[in-house]
Amino acid sequence: MAAALAAWLPARRARLARPGAAAGASAQWTQLAQLATRFFDVRGLAPEDPAQPWAEAGNRLLRKGPRRYLVHAAHWQAARVDAATVQAVLRAVAQQRATAGIVLCARDVFTPAARALARENAILLLEPGQLRPLPPPREGAAPVAPVVPAPAVNAPRAAPAAVAAAAAPRPLPAAPRRPVLRPDDEVRGRRDFMPTVPFTPDAAAAPGGAC
Repeated sequence: MAAALAAWLPARRARLARPGAAAGASAQWTQLAQLATRFFDVRGLAPEDPAQPWAEAGNRLLRKGPRRYLVHAAHWQAARVDAATVQAVLRAVAQQRATAGIVLCARDVFTPAARALARENAILLLEPGQLRPLPPPREGAAPVAPVVPAPAVNAPRAAPAAVAAAAAPRPLPAAPRRPVLRPDDEVRGRRDFMPTVPFTPDAAAAPGGAC
């Protein structure tokens, strides 16, 4: 097994060292560099030395006004870019006194740790999926309006019981109850009944006063 592995490794190195493999890598780098240059041009980032070609796997300094950006392309063919690579880019950004750094790769090979560290330190991770421009809209197709989230309402919400109470119709006021004992002016007396004045003790003692 060890002998087969030892024989396979030199053959693999020979295949990678073929002129065709080197030409393929150069073509891939040329396409990646063109995509990245177009991406930066649209955003107003220009190279500090436009006359100097972008060498394969070489870093490049971009400028936009007073800000400088370091594009790190040394790992453009890497199979995996981890947090250690992002830390190395951070050190290079500090040495170049740049505003921020950009890591350019030919594939999406960034680990979650590398993404987290880059997000915390303003490092942009770029791969071809982000560099390609969006396709133009088809002729006659209506533009898709962006979905705008509704603004948050800061007013406190009413409780469900309060909402139900507000929605329910108010009951009509009850008619006033008539008193059980009515006042004298509402009592109807009999016309044929004539109340008599009670006898005083003297009238009762007089002859013929009592019935």
